[in-house]
Amino acid sequence: MFFGAAADAVREHDGMTRDDASVLRFFTDHRSGTFDSAAKVATDIGAAPVLALVAVLAGVVLWRRKAPVGVAIAPLVALFGAGFTVLVVKGVFGRARPPVSLHLVAESDASFPSGHATDSAGVILAIALATAMFIFRKPLVRWIPVVVGALLAGAIGVSRLVLGVHWPTDVLAGWALGTCIAILTITLCSRLARAPGIRPGSDQRWANRLVYRTRNVLAHRRGD
Repeated sequence: MFFGAAADAVREHDGMTRDDASVLRFFTDHRSGTFDSAAKVATDIGAAPVLALVAVLAGVVLWRRKAPVGVAIAPLVALFGAGFTVLVVKGVFGRARPPVSLHLVAESDASFPSGHATDSAGVILAIALATAMFIFRKPLVRWIPVVVGALLAGAIGVSRLVLGVHWPTDVLAGWALGTCIAILTITLCSRLARAPGIRPGSDQRWANRLVYRTRNVLAHRRGD
């Protein structure tokens, strides 16, 4: 897994991290007024409050298009999963950010992995996969939301390099981690959203009844 390789390189201060300074310098050396402004817009889109709003709106659209409840809430679940994971990993590694002299926006927490890259990949790709799986029918058309989502998440990650607040391995690891979270979330939510099985009898354990009722809620579609 790429995230594991990046984490190992960061911990050992070798491997791909050796090129971090030179790659980051490429982005900061090619700054321009328009490029910097675009990067700030992209990074604002990747902020957690904005992604939360996007996840909720996407959930409403998916629900109205008769996706199961479990799938409609998947983007929001992905955001919480990504946010929690980033919080834990940042605490474990505690990697310092690039020099403050390179920063175009204020940041103070740990650098690895990029929260913006992780959160945006998790949420946007979860939306893209849910749209491809439950709204579009033609195979070729299904690629459109996935490609668009990948490009948008990519732009948000690159914006962190242009703004000088992350090392390249932070962003690469964030993309990898967010993609895994999106795929895992969609897989689990879609499976939980399948039609419930045989209803447990009154003599069954409360846990079985809770599982049945939870699956029943997650499998519900608009108009059912």
